[in-house]
Amino acid sequence: MGTEATAAAVQTVGFLHPVMADVMTILSFVLVVASVAIAAVATHYAWRQTGGTVDVIEGHVSWLRTEAERLSAEIQASVAKDSQTAIQVAGLKEQVGQLEIRIAQMEEQAKLFAADLDELKTRPVAAPPPAPEPEPEPEPEPAPEPAPEPEEEEIDLDALLESKPIWQDLLDDYHAMRETFSPERGAELCQPLIDKYALHLLICSDHAATENGKTMPKFETVDDVNEATFWAYDIPGQPNDFAVIPSPMFPYDQKMHEEAGMKETFAVRYEEGKSYDKLTVDMPALFSLRKDKWNIEQPGLLKLVE
Repeated sequence: MGTEATAAAVQTVGFLHPVMADVMTILSFVLVVASVAIAAVATHYAWRQTGGTVDVIEGHVSWLRTEAERLSAEIQASVAKDSQTAIQVAGLKEQVGQLEIRIAQMEEQAKLFAADLDELKTRPVAAPPPAPEPEPEPEPEPAPEPAPEPEEEEIDLDALLESKPIWQDLLDDYHAMRETFSPERGAELCQPLIDKYALHLLICSDHAATENGKTMPKFETVDDVNEATFWAYDIPGQPNDFAVIPSPMFPYDQKMHEEAGMKETFAVRYEEGKSYDKLTVDMPALFSLRKDKWNIEQPGLLKLVE
């Protein structure tokens, strides 16, 4: 019975692993033979020592059975352990194979990295990027230009000289009056001419006044014919432009020439210390009136008569 249990255990293990099954078959055969031999020898000695009683023989047979069962259990445990070991070994071999593949891949990558490193060493070192230039400061906005002042209308002198002067009638009447002029009847003789040509009465309030470094005499309007030293005639068709002549109320003397603005208003050959009652206006002075300010645009021309 013990032999059969041992053989069954060996056959069971043989199904688990073909190689181990062959080994265990041989081992089972050896154990069976040994068990039979041991049992026979033990029975023989037992029979001789006990005088051949059946009870003694049965006791030895029972011991043999127990030993056979113990050996069978140990064989089964050993086979199971060997089977697990074989599975673990196979798993380890598979892991080792995978590690060898990974190692080969890493060696290949290391070679590629080494080649890239050698190539980088041969490349020239790139120059550092230039420092960024500071941003230019924003230019200040230009100040708004002042509004241009209205341009003064220029007097077309050429047109006036080429044609009959527009003030010629005034000069003719003026010269005719001076032929018969007397200081005693001065205001009486002057008023008709003043009214006919709507003349403005002026005086020079400051003959030495300057503006922007230039001598710019100041002129003012008055109402009294006995006070005015200049007469201003509106030039037709040219607003704020005037033809200016000297008043006949005053003789042309040194005071008039030096202090009354005559030398600034007219070009004249005056002999110092003399006084002239007669004169001829060859060309009236041209004035402009801008913002209540009288300005000499062009001096006139006088001829003094002794």
